[in-house]
Amino acid sequence: MPIKLYFRPTSLKETFHLLTSYSGSAKILAGGTDLLIQQAQDSSPEIVAISLRDIEDLRQIKKTANGDILIGAMTRHAEVAQSALVNQCLPALAKASHWVGSPSIRNLATIGGNICNASPSADTAPPLLAYDAKAIIVSSSDEKAINIEDFFTGPSVNILKTGEVLKGFMLTPEPGWIASYEKLGVRKAMEIAIVNVCVATAIDKNRNCSGIRIALGAVAPTPIRAKKAEAILQDKRLTSELIEKCAEAAVKETRPISDIRASADYRKEMVRFLVRKMISDLARIG
Repeated sequence: MPIKLYFRPTSLKETFHLLTSYSGSAKILAGGTDLLIQQAQDSSPEIVAISLRDIEDLRQIKKTANGDILIGAMTRHAEVAQSALVNQCLPALAKASHWVGSPSIRNLATIGGNICNASPSADTAPPLLAYDAKAIIVSSSDEKAINIEDFFTGPSVNILKTGEVLKGFMLTPEPGWIASYEKLGVRKAMEIAIVNVCVATAIDKNRNCSGIRIALGAVAPTPIRAKKAEAILQDKRLTSELIEKCAEAAVKETRPISDIRASADYRKEMVRFLVRKMISDLARIG
């Protein structure tokens, strides 16, 4: 069905007024690369589209006074991928944004839209999980920060309530931590992930692991942290045998499906392979 009405507010205050006025039919429009395709389907209900493209406060990347990095929800993937600050402090996130679609898509699609769409295979979800990001949610009366892992509630479903807007993400760079991101697809570019993995960890020169986060995409109803696998390596000296045990535990935490891109068994095997390889590379084992 077509879009009934289209608005471009210039402030969040105006946005909340429109959301209240058209409650029940209003939809937030970010880059539009997902919503507009959905609306092209005959079965889609008629909506009132409220575009956030003119709200400059939602399109920024900056370091806060206490050293955190704020990325606005309307920041486009091309801007995230090219940001010197993101590449320096959050390189796995920059890499994930660089792998979103084509150049034309990256210049239109936003990081907030990618997360709000809540696809299990969302490119930027594993890095945000691995970097322990906070999602900043605002309404007409409140602003709150929640752990990004609590944002996803099911396939294509998120925690946002009627009248709430994702304002952006807050990330805290952690000295001594390093991260790696890999996306497996049938093609090298313009592909939805079969499996995507991000590992962030703190490992000293003796291969002692003082911290680790393993985030997985496209292998469960939502992007997930493999916390049981993480616990195997936490505060341990890394060895090939221990990493193998961790990779196997990560597989057991997944619930992949079989679809036109890959079988569930293949996805599990690729989780095992990627987790083992990425941690070994970060620890320089192998």
